Amino acid sequence: MPCDVCNSSRADVVVKPEIMSRAVRQGFNPFTLGLIPASLSKLATPDYPAKWSRQAMDGILSHSDWTICDTCLPKLTPYLKPRPWWRRYLA
Repeated sequence: MPCDVCNSSRADVVVKPEIMSRAVRQGFNPFTLGLIPASLSKLATPDYPAKWSRQAMDGILSHSDWTICDTCLPKLTPYLKPRPWWRRYLA
């Protein structure tokens, strides 16, 4: 299966939609992390990253599992961890 983030040809890790939504809420952005191939980034409109984030948190992308490749997983992992309890009240 291709990676749902970078579209590479092999992705072995499955992330549940609620976990991915939380990661995006906590700041995961494949566009700023350089995970989106340049050929696809050039095609995106300036507002596409914000639209992608909304869809990943609450839209159509938030309802199905995500397959993640070995390249994207290390950059996603820091956003998969729950936030400290005190940061929930500051955000």
